[in-house]
Amino acid sequence: MSNDIPLNQLQPNMNSFNVTAIVLDQVADATGSINASLMNPEFTETFRPGDILKFRGAYTSIFQSGLTLSLGKNGECKKIGEFMMIFSETPDISQMPLPAGVTDRRADRHSPTGNRYQRQ
Repeated sequence: MSNDIPLNQLQPNMNSFNVTAIVLDQVADATGSINASLMNPEFTETFRPGDILKFRGAYTSIFQSGLTLSLGKNGECKKIGEFMMIFSETPDISQMPLPAGVTDRRADRHSPTGNRYQRQ
């Protein structure tokens, strides 16, 4: 676990990092909790509250103006234990203010001024 990044050190636009966390309503470690988005449906069907997970190849994204721990199809998520992990639900990192200028890129795609895919 020594090469894991603590949740409270996550920043927008981070890529390819590892995290170990326990599943609650969110995921949490000793430094706080954060919303998680797992793109592979197999992940959400397999993991339950209390499971301790190792995320490899994770990245951060912005969803509904909050930082989110994300794992794409190429990421790896493995159950490494149950229940026996020190965690803190506070601070809720997903609710913390984002740095100035950081926005949800998906929201920009749907706005009249930010849709870079819109035909001219």
